[in-house]
Amino acid sequence: MVMFLILSGITFAQERGSGERPSKTAPQSARGDRPQTTPEQRVARQTQQLVEELKLNKEQEQKVTAINKKYMQKQSTDWSKMRDASDEERTKMREERTKIQGEKDKEIKAVLTAEQVKLYDAAQKKRAENRRNGQGRQGGQGGQGQ
Repeated sequence: MVMFLILSGITFAQERGSGERPSKTAPQSARGDRPQTTPEQRVARQTQQLVEELKLNKEQEQKVTAINKKYMQKQSTDWSKMRDASDEERTKMREERTKIQGEKDKEIKAVLTAEQVKLYDAAQKKRAENRRNGQGRQGGQGGQGQ
């Protein structure tokens, strides 16, 4: 009986994996098994989201796509640097990203109508609330849905 329990424990431990943690510097998706998106895919997703939310016309869509591409390059963050940085360095990085996001918002708003700017501001506010509440991009608690 004791031998059976020992063998079951060993088998269970092997099924769960080796117990090694993933490397901090190994590239991996922050969302589990989902593949990471390319910058081009992120630009397309961001633009499409604005097209749907704000009912952009084709001319606005082209301008917003160009703005998103421009700022995608500026905002590309090496997250391993962020993770390994000191608190002071992280604060500086966040401030820089906030500044860049402000510039991007200003350029996007210049393309929009007054009504679209109101919708854009409301959507930005809602996304910020979701991030503060830990809902992230999935719209649900911890990304699991509501």
